[in-house]
Amino acid sequence: MIAEGPLRGEPITASREDVCLITGATGFIGSHLARRLVEDGYQVRCLARSSSDTSPLDALDVEIVIGDLASAPSLAGAAAGCRYVFHCGALVSDWATVAEITRVNVEGTRNILAVSLDAAVERFIHFSTTDIYGHPGRQAVDETYVAERFRNWYAQTKLDAEAEVRRAADAHELEAVILRPATVYGPGSKEVIGEIARALRNGTMLLIDRGRAIAGLCYIENVIDAAVLALTSRSASGQAFTISDGLQITWKGFTDDLSAGLCCSPARWSLPYSVANAIGFSLEHGYRALRRTTHLRTLPLLSRQAVQVLGRNQDFSTRKARELLGWESRIDYATGLEATIAWLLAEYLK
Repeated sequence: MIAEGPLRGEPITASREDVCLITGATGFIGSHLARRLVEDGYQVRCLARSSSDTSPLDALDVEIVIGDLASAPSLAGAAAGCRYVFHCGALVSDWATVAEITRVNVEGTRNILAVSLDAAVERFIHFSTTDIYGHPGRQAVDETYVAERFRNWYAQTKLDAEAEVRRAADAHELEAVILRPATVYGPGSKEVIGEIARALRNGTMLLIDRGRAIAGLCYIENVIDAAVLALTSRSASGQAFTISDGLQITWKGFTDDLSAGLCCSPARWSLPYSVANAIGFSLEHGYRALRRTTHLRTLPLLSRQAVQVLGRNQDFSTRKARELLGWESRIDYATGLEATIAWLLAEYLK
C-alpha cells in the first residue's frame, strides 16, 4: 500500500503547489518526463509497481511510491498533495489478452482518475497514442479523424481510456489534456528502437513492403516538450493533441540510418503487407492458444500491430499542437538519431 511510504527520496511537500504525480514513471517516456520536471523545479512523485525496475530514476530527486494501476486499493493516497497528474502508465502489448490489456489501460485509467479526483487534482495529462487513428495510411491525419475499425486490442483500449478521461473531466472540475504521440524514439527506447537495433545486428530485421511507409517518428525530448506545455497552457484543457516530428523518413530510411550508425548490414528481408498481415494474424492466435496450454513466454516475430506500424504511412498533422500549445519539434532528426545510436552502443547493445 502507498501508505507504507516512499521507496526512496524525500517525501514531497504537499503544501507546495507544484507537485506532479507520474504513472509509468519507470518506463521510457515516464522516466524522461520525471527528469525534465525535476530539472524545471517541480516536485515529482513516481508511481511504480513493486516489481518495477526503478533504476531509470536513480539519479533523480523524486519520491517513489508503490501501487498498481490494475489494483484500485493500492492507489489509495497516490495523488494526495498533487496538483498535476501525468498518466503515462499502460500495458503496451501485441500478445496479451483483451482482459489483461483492458485491466491496465481502461480500468487502470479509471482507477487513477478516481484517486486524482479524490485529491482535487487540478490538471490530468493523459498519454494516448496515434494508434487510436487505426493506421489509415492517409496524409496529414489530424485529431478529427475517427477510425472505422481496429485490428488490435491495444488501440481499442487506448481509445476507451481516452473516453474515461473525458467522462471524468465532464463530470467533475478536472482539467484534462490528451497527448497522442506517434512512434517515439530516443535513448531508453528498449521495446521499440532497442529491438529494431538488435534485429538489425542479428540480421533478422523484417521490413514491410520494402520499408516504404512513413515511420511517423517523434524524438523523446520533443514529446516531453509537449507534455510540459500541456501542463502550463491555458488553452490545452479539454483538448487532444497529436505529437509527431512530421518527418517524411520511411522505415527503410530509418533502419538504414540506424544500421550505418551501428556499423552493421541494413535490413535485407521484406514481405508484402497482405502476406505479413496474414502471418501476423496466424501467429497471434497460435501464440495465445499455446500460452493457455503450455505457459509459453517466447514471443513470435510478427504481429498485426507491428505490420500496421511498419507497413502503413504514419503521416500526422501537428497544426493543432503548434497553434494551441505553441509546440515545435525542437530536436531535429540528425541530432535525435545521433543521441539514439550513442545510447544503443554505450548501454543497450554493449
